[in-house]
Amino acid sequence: MSDTDTDTGNAAAPADVAELMACTMSDWLLQAEVIQLGLASALNQVAALLAQARTNGHGPALEDPAALTLTRAQRAAFLSRSERAAQLGALRRYEAPEWIAQMMPRLAGRVRQFVRPLQIDARGRINSLQVADRQGKLRRFAGLAGLAELAEIAQPFLVYLPQQDKRCFVDAVDFVVADPLAAHAPGVGQLVMVTDLAVFEFSSAGGRAISRHPGVTHEMLRERSPAAVEIDNLPFTLSPDAALLQLLRTQIDPRRVRDIEFASGAARRDALLRLHALEAACNLP
Repeated sequence: MSDTDTDTGNAAAPADVAELMACTMSDWLLQAEVIQLGLASALNQVAALLAQARTNGHGPALEDPAALTLTRAQRAAFLSRSERAAQLGALRRYEAPEWIAQMMPRLAGRVRQFVRPLQIDARGRINSLQVADRQGKLRRFAGLAGLAELAEIAQPFLVYLPQQDKRCFVDAVDFVVADPLAAHAPGVGQLVMVTDLAVFEFSSAGGRAISRHPGVTHEMLRERSPAAVEIDNLPFTLSPDAALLQLLRTQIDPRRVRDIEFASGAARRDALLRLHALEAACNLP
């Protein structure tokens, strides 16, 4: 694909991992009244916009903390120009203190957002702040503002991992930033996680996989999951149909913002530069 081409190639091609994750994540966002877009969370943004498009504008509204907007306007995904795109057609613009103090308390059970943690453990506890390096020294990261508050109001609490392995899906997190299940009465809270391998559900009874993606073996999933998480007798995750893939590829994410979270090192740098060039060529007012 050339640097100026926003086509996705063979429209009949089966879903790749990024597309399967985006479509599966959108399933969990369809029933929300408001979806919060994380800062620079590419897959969450694509999944949110896809969910909105699937409801023909009658489903979730999108709240963008970077652009400080609330909108129902349908649009394509952006990375470097996402704030500007979110401002077009916004129903409302607000200040961050106003959103936190006045609006978030009203959204209990009505808001959803996929978050990407540094670590999540077998009990569904989340670490977004610091992890131990190979020498055992804690390395601090930016964390996620408002994660503990989101854990109290978002139901179900939604998590995604572009690369599931023993570094991020652990027996016990190095530091507990949020415990979404403990924020609710026993039997009430629910946490769902979508990874590049499977879909998981956590409750007060523990964690379990509810489906594994096509091509993922039981052995692969067992190797990359905590021992306490159940993974037996799993159906395959349903693949998106042709119409949903067409919507994703041609309208929601023609520039493939979704791929950014799967690249690292030099490949990520090259992907970011390519995406920036494609977005710069878009005519946004």
